[in-house]
Amino acid sequence: MKFKWIVLVITMFGVAPTSASQLNTSAQDAKRVQVNTTGSQIFSGQINRNQIDLSNGIAGTKGNDSGLTAAETDDVEVSTEEVTVTYIDPRDPIEGFNRAMWDFNFLFMDRYFYRPVAHGYNDYVPRPVKTGINNFVLNLDEPSALVNNTLQGKWGWAANAGGRFTINSTMGLLGVIDVANMMGLPRKHDEFNEVLGYYGVPNGPYFMAPFLGPYVTREITTDWVDGLYFPLSEITLWQSLLKWGLENLHKRAVAIDQERLVDNALDPYTFVKEAYFQHMDYKVYDGDVPVDLDEDELLDEFMQELD
Repeated sequence: MKFKWIVLVITMFGVAPTSASQLNTSAQDAKRVQVNTTGSQIFSGQINRNQIDLSNGIAGTKGNDSGLTAAETDDVEVSTEEVTVTYIDPRDPIEGFNRAMWDFNFLFMDRYFYRPVAHGYNDYVPRPVKTGINNFVLNLDEPSALVNNTLQGKWGWAANAGGRFTINSTMGLLGVIDVANMMGLPRKHDEFNEVLGYYGVPNGPYFMAPFLGPYVTREITTDWVDGLYFPLSEITLWQSLLKWGLENLHKRAVAIDQERLVDNALDPYTFVKEAYFQHMDYKVYDGDVPVDLDEDELLDEFMQELD
């Protein structure tokens, strides 16, 4: 969907310039042009006929080639007003703070700490060891997955989570070996914030936490609920921190293949934000995210008008 809106903007600003006869009006009648898109992007500027190259659409002074007489040219004042762009995302009301935290996390913490550690972990720790550690950590979340799937009425997945915890905790050596997956019981972990999303509670404002990364408000206010169930309720604070560190170290190592996408993005902050919102929707809807037909219809109508 974001790609479609990018095409929309490119198309709008790629239209050929108007003819000289349409621009042959007095300089005092030049109006401020505003284009307000659905994304609340506002482009403002001033059209100056003496700055438009009618032959190739490149800004420049054409002089008498544009159809102006010498007297008219003398009356034209050259405008050098800057084009301002304002984007207001209702999902990100504290964008200024979030961008500052993003710069700290991405340009400092990730570059000089998280990324080197993740690459070292990925390159030098044997794969069976990495897999075993991750399986053990994720096995601790199965009881909360059982409860959360039950709360959503997903009885099959609730039974799946209970079966996985029983099998992997016994036959799988406390979850180090994912025996349940070998038996056809794939892992599906639902968090409590997904339960709320399932019943219509919105994501809430976007928040970029220092050191930790992106969150939505629904996560921040409900993550503690998943720690109320056995065995997470029995572990100490330091053990919880160790679990969190190992889990996120594995996630960061898995994300190494996506580093180029972020590094090469025009706006890495926006790229990560949109990807995170899509990820949250994907989890709430179990991968079957509903399509916004209204946006598709508006874009189709616009493309048909261009044709």
